[in-house]
Amino acid sequence: MKKYINYWGLCLFIAVGLASCESDEADYQEDATTDIGGYARLTDQNLSRFDSNENLNIDLTTAEGVTAQSVEILQGGEVIGEATISGETATFNSSILGDFTFPDDDGVDQQTGSYPVRIRTTYSNGEISEDPFTVAVEKVISLGDNASETTMDSLSSVILDYEVSTFSATVDDVALEVKKNSAGTYTDSDVDLATDEGSVMLSETNYADLNLSVNDTLYYRFTATSGSLTDVVNGQVAITPKAFTTSNSVTLSDDLAMNQLDLATGVISGDGEDGADIRFLDPTGFEIIQGSDVSFVKVDEDFDADVLTARAAYENGDAITSATNLENGDVFVYKHTRDIEDEDGNVETQNFYGIFRIGNVSIVDGTAVSFDINYADGF
Repeated sequence: MKKYINYWGLCLFIAVGLASCESDEADYQEDATTDIGGYARLTDQNLSRFDSNENLNIDLTTAEGVTAQSVEILQGGEVIGEATISGETATFNSSILGDFTFPDDDGVDQQTGSYPVRIRTTYSNGEISEDPFTVAVEKVISLGDNASETTMDSLSSVILDYEVSTFSATVDDVALEVKKNSAGTYTDSDVDLATDEGSVMLSETNYADLNLSVNDTLYYRFTATSGSLTDVVNGQVAITPKAFTTSNSVTLSDDLAMNQLDLATGVISGDGEDGADIRFLDPTGFEIIQGSDVSFVKVDEDFDADVLTARAAYENGDAITSATNLENGDVFVYKHTRDIEDEDGNVETQNFYGIFRIGNVSIVDGTAVSFDINYADGF
């Protein structure tokens, strides 16, 4: 009488007794060799979408005096092919598994999936074993932990990592394409890529031809090719405003005890005290204090800024070091050069760009005595 063994069922049964599955497999293999005369193990269980015509290997272990006579591959209870035996190994071609498409519950084909198979081995002693395995099919090309957003000034240094992996299929080519926003059209990036893995800095590509700006999104895709087969992976990088890092709301007064402002800290100080950048200037204005490296450019009242647009407006305008007759709603952008210290105590000189809005102006007996300022900057 022939004996059929359910390998994983036996493993699960023994696991209830708190033994490891690895130990169960060793126990099963020893028992199968003794009781049945042998067992089969599929050694190649992970394929890529390009490996649809590759030979997969099966290790055959038999007891002394016993040989494997035939090895059949079953799927859904049906024999889909027979492996070729050569000594203690057998091989079959992955093409018998299917067309490497995996419909989901809605009938839409997915690019990855798995094939459950059983290996039925008939031995010279008349016994039969059935060993279940799963063959996984994965994508050929994958992305690294790439940035999903950046600011305009950092876009050129964004790095796009990718990796290519197959079981044994050859990859002929990997290409990178880019486009501006979802409605754009992909164009070649003009970079040559390795067919195994690599990193591409955007500055190495022709992305500048896309004329991207803040609030645009750079879309990119890597395409791997093997003969007539292709595999594609997509990514995108949103270009966000570069936010100001500090903001303050203060009141600058004609009172000599509080007529100076330190832009870096937002501290109001008295006339002549060290560290301030601007001071109240009659009538209703401000001026740069000698020794402070800051200047302003007046812009429209509806101007809305981040660090980069503030810098652009400053660089395109006419810099001033004082302003008078200010009114509620007046807006300036400014450049302030100051030293910053990092957590390690290193000091670096940095240009800060900001926006400077005039708020409520207080008037007593027809003369302005103070005005509110809301400002923010960053680098």
